[in-house]
Amino acid sequence: MNVWGYWKCPYCGEVVRADHKDCTKCGTSVPNDVRFFMDPTKPIEYVDKELESDEANWLCSFCRMQNPAQAEVCESCGASRDEALGWYKPDPEPIEPKPKPKPEPKREPERKKKKSYKSLIGFVIMMLVIMVGYWYYSPVTREGEITGFEWEQSITVEEFQRVRESDWNVPSGGSLVSSNREIRSYRQVLDHYEYKTKRVAKRVQDGYDVKYKDMGNGQFKEIKTPRYKTVYENQRVKEPVYRQEPIYDTKYYYDIDKWKAVDPLKTSGSDHEPIWAETGLPQNVQSPKYGDRRQGARIGTYWAVVKDDKGKEQKIEYSLEEWEKLKVGDKIQYKTRRFSDEPL
Repeated sequence: MNVWGYWKCPYCGEVVRADHKDCTKCGTSVPNDVRFFMDPTKPIEYVDKELESDEANWLCSFCRMQNPAQAEVCESCGASRDEALGWYKPDPEPIEPKPKPKPEPKREPERKKKKSYKSLIGFVIMMLVIMVGYWYYSPVTREGEITGFEWEQSITVEEFQRVRESDWNVPSGGSLVSSNREIRSYRQVLDHYEYKTKRVAKRVQDGYDVKYKDMGNGQFKEIKTPRYKTVYENQRVKEPVYRQEPIYDTKYYYDIDKWKAVDPLKTSGSDHEPIWAETGLPQNVQSPKYGDRRQGARIGTYWAVVKDDKGKEQKIEYSLEEWEKLKVGDKIQYKTRRFSDEPL
């Protein structure tokens, strides 16, 4: 739909509806270089359907009078439209009606300043806490001197036994004793539905945003764009409720001959010459019988005793290869917390 625009009288300043060719106040004719506009102080007046036009006026090359697009000759001097100087060029962008000015809110500089200060103080405190925490927990490097060594070593002793085990299948060498149907896992199964009330967001239309496009003939096309807002409402929703349903499978109980770890043989010392315990056992046994024993895994832990710059002694663990290269009197560096002597 089209609405009427306005033009401003250059003589008295009266704002005149575009379908009037003369000023309604002083009688001055519409100027040749007129520019039509929407006046937010005036009511919106729709153009009658039979008068609607989307074609721009043309400008007479002789008297510069603006004429309707359908006029073949100038309404002022009779010059032909074929000799038109040009056409009215509407504004490229639609015009938005200016909203009524809102009263300015009362200024509260002191309150705003206090709020700003509070936000700034909070930010500074937070940054200080972060910096102090980083400084406190960040590791530092300390220097120390090696004053001694400690070590612990153990040899696992394994005994050949017949043991009872269970699994979902019988391994090679196992002798089945019994089987039983047992729960192996669970799966989710729909049990029922429950109705719950939830607050749900919904997008609903909230009127229109209106713009007016200059058609170049005193009329403006009304362009409406739907405007939406989000509202919240309570809705009853159906939600599924699941139960854990067991999945059964056959579990097998069987006897199997295997090497089983028994008490380890440990050694330790405060020197730099670790030794393994004498087990008197072989590392491998051919065709073992129940009760036969052998040597299993060997495990060692090795420390250097370090005196720090405060005179306190700490133990630092090393791999055997690194530990064997160290000597009493060596200067080393190690990481620790800022207010702790414990090596990391």
